[in-house]
Amino acid sequence: MEFLILGVLILLNGFFALSEIALVSAKRSALEQSKKEGSYGAGIALKLLENSEGFLSAVQVGITLIGIITGMYGGMALADNIAPFFDQFDATRAYSHELSFGLTVVTITYVSIVIGELVPKTVALSNSNKVARIVAPFIFYFSKAFYPFVLLLSASTNFINGILGIRKHPDTLTESELRQLIKSASREGVIDKGQDNIHERIFYFAEKKAKHLMTHRTDIEWIDLDEDENSIKEQLLKSKHSKIICCRGELDNFVGFIMTRDYYKALYNKQKIKLQSLMKEPVVVPENTDANKVLNILKEEAYHLCFVVNEYGGFEGIITMHDILENFLGPIPDEWESHEPDVFVRDDKSILISGDAPIETLAELLEDFELDFEKIDYSTVAGFVFSLINKIPQVGDKIEYGEYLIEIVDVDINRIDKILVTRKPQV
Repeated sequence: MEFLILGVLILLNGFFALSEIALVSAKRSALEQSKKEGSYGAGIALKLLENSEGFLSAVQVGITLIGIITGMYGGMALADNIAPFFDQFDATRAYSHELSFGLTVVTITYVSIVIGELVPKTVALSNSNKVARIVAPFIFYFSKAFYPFVLLLSASTNFINGILGIRKHPDTLTESELRQLIKSASREGVIDKGQDNIHERIFYFAEKKAKHLMTHRTDIEWIDLDEDENSIKEQLLKSKHSKIICCRGELDNFVGFIMTRDYYKALYNKQKIKLQSLMKEPVVVPENTDANKVLNILKEEAYHLCFVVNEYGGFEGIITMHDILENFLGPIPDEWESHEPDVFVRDDKSILISGDAPIETLAELLEDFELDFEKIDYSTVAGFVFSLINKIPQVGDKIEYGEYLIEIVDVDINRIDKILVTRKPQV
């Protein structure tokens, strides 16, 4: 009978240990979903989590009471039953009480740890949401039954925490914690790598400025309105873009843009073409405009085109919806472009990267590469390398960055076209 009572006490201890871990590790979002589906236990679990101090105090009361009863009862009942065994032997008769008590303590401790702690906690962690829904009503009513004592414990805990200067922190998820969760989910196969990259790019987007989103002026097609009509016509007919920037003499002296379809339509109808009448007034944004603000401007602007200028009014580039989409999904080649991959992983695990690749590419490839768009002016891999070398780039230039060696392998005039990234050999 004594063994049965002790077994029940240890199982009760296991129940409280299981309940504590299950409720603490349960996901609120999953419980809220279960509550919407009509789960009574999920609703109670959420109520308990709103006042975690209360239910944790109740659980501790249960565990402490059971521990005291188990210790007292086990010491008195089991030790007396085991003592006659040692009385049979001359060598142990004089110490039978001490030996029986010691064996009782060791046995109860072992069973309590395994059955009353480790196994229940492992079960709770393996399926915390389901277990939390099951145990929540029992813990709720137990805490109600011991409410005065639980209230005293909670008040005492808060008082001591106040003396020690410990303050409650809101149970909110920071951006960095969310990013780590997404990376962990990707590593464990919960989401695929492509989704992980998109999520990461969304976080980066919120940190970016217009200068990080734009197509740079060196990659822009434009027409000079000061040139003769035939030269302009030839440029427009050869253009593959839907919009062409209009300037006078130089890019910094921009005046607007033309929709090529309007020009083709006028040409088809054999109308006398006046470029001034076809020209649209540009929407201009400073280069340090927040990315989200740029996106809102583009959504409201009929032609989805922004001109980006520096603090002196100089033309820096343009932003279209295509640029915005590339910031979320990565490079998207136009129909006429022969697309080469931005990244090529070689057999020796070194990585060949295009200089035009977005700077986020390095963050996706290099484990300890950190990006802070509030502190950087560049938006491409080439810009990053330029910031490290501070000189005219040449093929063969090498730069050390953390555990990596970066080598310039292709240069087009002064433009970095390709780099090779290799991990430095471990010493």
